[in-house]
Amino acid sequence: MTSAVDLDRLFKPRSIAIYGGRWSDTVAEQCLKLGYPGDIWCVHPNRSGYFNSTDVLPGVPDSVFFGINREATVSEFEVQAARGIGGAVIFASGFGETADGADYRDRLHMVSGDIPFIGPNCYGFVNFFDRVSMWPDQVVGQAVERGVAIITQSGTIALTLMYQQRSLDIGFVVTLGNQQRLTSADLIRYLADDPRVSAIGLYLEGINDVAGFTDAIEHAQDRSTPVAIVKAGRSEKSRRVALTHTGAMTGSDTLYDTLFDRLGVARCETLDQLLETLKLLHCIGPLKSRKLFVAGASGGDMAMVCDNARHLDIEFSDPSSAQSEALKASTGPRVAIANPLDFGTATWFDSERMQAMFGALMQDESALCAFVLDPPPAGEADLSTWLMPIDAMLTASRTTGNPAVLISSLAESLSVEIRNRCLDAGVAPMQGLASFLQAFAHGAQVGERWQNWQPPVLTGSTESPSCALVRMNEPDSKTLLMSAGLKVPRGQTSSINDAGNVFNQLAGIGGRVVIKAVMEDVSHKSDVNGVVLNITTPDAALAAARSMDRLTDTVLIEEMIDDAVAELIVGIGHDADFGHFISFGAGGIHAELLNDRIAMLLPLKRSNVERALSRLKVSRLLDGWRGALPGDRQAVINTIMTLPVIIDIPGLRLAELDINPLMVRPNGKGTVCADALITIREN
Repeated sequence: MTSAVDLDRLFKPRSIAIYGGRWSDTVAEQCLKLGYPGDIWCVHPNRSGYFNSTDVLPGVPDSVFFGINREATVSEFEVQAARGIGGAVIFASGFGETADGADYRDRLHMVSGDIPFIGPNCYGFVNFFDRVSMWPDQVVGQAVERGVAIITQSGTIALTLMYQQRSLDIGFVVTLGNQQRLTSADLIRYLADDPRVSAIGLYLEGINDVAGFTDAIEHAQDRSTPVAIVKAGRSEKSRRVALTHTGAMTGSDTLYDTLFDRLGVARCETLDQLLETLKLLHCIGPLKSRKLFVAGASGGDMAMVCDNARHLDIEFSDPSSAQSEALKASTGPRVAIANPLDFGTATWFDSERMQAMFGALMQDESALCAFVLDPPPAGEADLSTWLMPIDAMLTASRTTGNPAVLISSLAESLSVEIRNRCLDAGVAPMQGLASFLQAFAHGAQVGERWQNWQPPVLTGSTESPSCALVRMNEPDSKTLLMSAGLKVPRGQTSSINDAGNVFNQLAGIGGRVVIKAVMEDVSHKSDVNGVVLNITTPDAALAAARSMDRLTDTVLIEEMIDDAVAELIVGIGHDADFGHFISFGAGGIHAELLNDRIAMLLPLKRSNVERALSRLKVSRLLDGWRGALPGDRQAVINTIMTLPVIIDIPGLRLAELDINPLMVRPNGKGTVCADALITIREN
C-alpha cells in the first residue's frame, strides 16, 4: 500500500507534463480553466510550440498525464521514471482488461518501479481543492475549501457525478481504471488524511483486496471520514459487464453487503442516493440515532413520507407532552399533533407562529428535523409565500443549533438560490424524498456503527485451490457438533437388517423415530427418498431401512423432535476473500425457496446477532405466530454464537457446515440440530 506522503506529488503537483494529442489538449485547457497555478509542459513530437521530447523538458514534472497509446506509454514512462517523476495518470487501455494486454501490464509494472500511478484505462483526476485537472474531458465545478471526494472505476460515472446539480461541494474526483498500482484502498487512506475531505463516495465494480479495503475503511473511520458506495454486481448480468469492463471480479454480493454494514459504509443503490447521502454526511455528518421528525403543510406529503420509509429502519417517535403543547400553541387546535406532522395552512402567512412551530419541532430528541416543501420554479411564480416558511425553519435551526434539512419531493423543485439559502444557514437542502429517506437511514447506520465499532476479522483463504474437499457423513458431523456443546437428537447407527433391533434398543427415547440413509455425497437426503419419518414399530423401522438399501448399507435411527415451533438453517461458509462467515435463516426443505437468510462476518457480537435474527421473516415464528408457543430465541442465539468454536477446532480445516434444520423448541426448551452436513479440506 502506498503511503499518503508518496501521493502528494501526483495529486498536488507544482508541475505537470501532458503527453498526447486531442484528448490531452483538453487536460491542459481544463487545468487553465480551473486556475492551476503551476507549470504545464505539453509534449508532442510533431506539434509546433510543444516540447518535442522528454529530454527537452525544463525540469522533472511532479505529475504526468500519458494520453498516448499503450506502447508509447510504457516507453515514455520508463524514461520519466528514471528522471524521478512523482506519479502518473495512464489514459490508454489494453493493459490486462483485454485478452492481449497481459504483456503490456507486466512491462508497465517493470518500468514504473515504485512510482504511484492511477489506471491504466482511466480518466485521471480533478483536485478542486488545489485547482489541478489531470482530466481529458470537460470539468464542471470550482475550487472549494471543504468538500467530498469521489472515487470511481468508471470515467463516465465520474463525469455524471461531477455534473450534479445538487449544491454538493466536491473536492476530489479520481478514477481508478484497472487499479494496477493505486487501488481504491490507497485512495481512501490518502483522501481520509486530508482534513478538507468531509466524506468519500465510491463507485466500484470490484475490490481486489478485501482485507486492504477493510483496513482503509478503518483508517477513514479513525479520521472521522464517512464513506458511501455504489458497488456494482447486484445482478448476474451486472457482474458479467463489470468483468468485461475493468477486469474486476465483483465477488459475493451478500458478503459485500455484510462487510459494508459492519464497517458503517453506506451502500447506495443509485447515483441519486449516493449524492444525497454524501450531501447529508457533508453537511451534518453521521447521525446520532434513527429518530426522524418530519413536518409539512400537506397530508399527501406526509403519507408519501410514511410509504417511502416503510422498508427502512427509521423511527418516527411521537412528540413528548411538552413538545405537543408547544406545537398546539403554534399550529392551532385543529392540527393533530403527530410525527410526521401535517400542520396544514392555518399558519402559512404567520411568520411568527411558523417560526415558533419550527422551534418546537427542533426541541425534539430526534437526530434530524425535516421540512417537506416543493416551491414553484423561480421566475414563474411569486416565491415570497414559500420563502417565508423556509426562512422560519432556517431561523429556528440557527436559534436552537439543532440539525435540520429541507426536503423536496422532486429533485428539481429546489432552485440553486433556495439551496444556497439553506446551505448558508447550515441546513442541508435534500433533493428527492425517497433518496433523502434512504440517505437518512444510511447516516443513522454510519452513526450506529461508529458508536459500536467492531470491524470484522477477515482470514481469507490459506488453502491450495487444488486441495480436495471431503464431506463428513451425518453421524460423524453430529459427533463433532456435540463436542462443541450443541445438542443433537438421541440416536444410533444401524445396519440395514438390524434396524428393527436397534429400534427396540432405543424404545426409551420416545414414541416415534426418524430413519435416514447415511451418505457422504448427497446434500438433500429427502430428494432421493433417504428419509422416513414417524416410525413407531420395529417392523416399520426394518421396512424403512430396507427401502434405502440402494443408497447405503448404514442408517441413522433417531428420536423425532415433534414440538418445534420453527425450523432454521444455521451454518458456516468460507470465501477466498472474506474467510469464514456465519449464516442463518429460515430452514427445512424450503430453505432455498424462501431465501430468508443473513450472513455475518467474524467476530460475532451477541447484540448484532440478536438484531440480525429479528430482521428475518422467520423471526415472527419465534415470537409465537398466530397463537403458537414462542420459540426459544435465546437458545437460537446461543447456537449461532457457538459456531465459531467449531472453526477453531485444532486440525479440522473446516470448509463448510450446514445445520438444517435447527429445530427451535418452545421457549426454555432449547434447540436441536436435527441434521448436519460438514465439509472439510483433506490433507
